[in-house]
Amino acid sequence: IIKVAKDAGVDAIHPGYGFLAESAEFAQACNDNKITFIGPRVEHLDIFGDKTKAKELAISAGVSVVPGTDGAVTNPQQAEDF
Repeated sequence: IIKVAKDAGVDAIHPGYGFLAESAEFAQACNDNKITFIGPRVEHLDIFGDKTKAKELAISAGVSVVPGTDGAVTNPQQAEDF
């Protein structure tokens, strides 16, 4: 996508909805190639793309969150225990 954008002289990309809109790597690739990424900044995508980080940030900001585990569930036993 970056190559096509550069070849076409594009100076900005709106990623739409879905996986590119949530990709910190794609946003960074745009930035690295002097193409404006129309969406959240890379550092925000990095946080919100990681649901554990996002929940921790919300809690630290005093935002109510849905009850759940305190961190990532990394094995079936943890899920069962929850």
